[in-house]
Amino acid sequence: MQYRFIEESDFEKLAELEKRLLPGKPDSFYRCQPTAIRFFARSGHSFVAADESDLHGFVLAQAVWQGDRATVLVTRIAAKNKETYTGLLNALLKSAYDANAYEAALLVNRENRNELYDAAKGTGFSNSKLEMLVRVLGSRGEQGEVAGVLE
Repeated sequence: MQYRFIEESDFEKLAELEKRLLPGKPDSFYRCQPTAIRFFARSGHSFVAADESDLHGFVLAQAVWQGDRATVLVTRIAAKNKETYTGLLNALLKSAYDANAYEAALLVNRENRNELYDAAKGTGFSNSKLEMLVRVLGSRGEQGEVAGVLE
């Protein structure tokens, strides 16, 4: 498996892979649209897991400036198995370290993303004991949508 930066030729496959790995979500949930992928591809912290025949996962992340330091924030990660999650997280952590961003963060719902949770724990991520609360504004919020915020 190769973990590499996102290329324009990946865009269509990424959109298909995201919907296959994270099915049944409202359209607003999905991030793998050309404008978003172009942004994340430039971030230096977003990768695909690929072999010679197909894509097996991806991570979309960006550095967020905290005023005195940067944190690499994972917005979306999806993969076919724990090993692929582990490879993607290791690529992300290396890119963060190389960019002098010594913090990385991602949200994981252990109940329905157990392989991601186990991979994150195995690569050194810990539970911060904080709970993230979200509010979606506008018509999406009125419909009760909360999924997709920083996940």
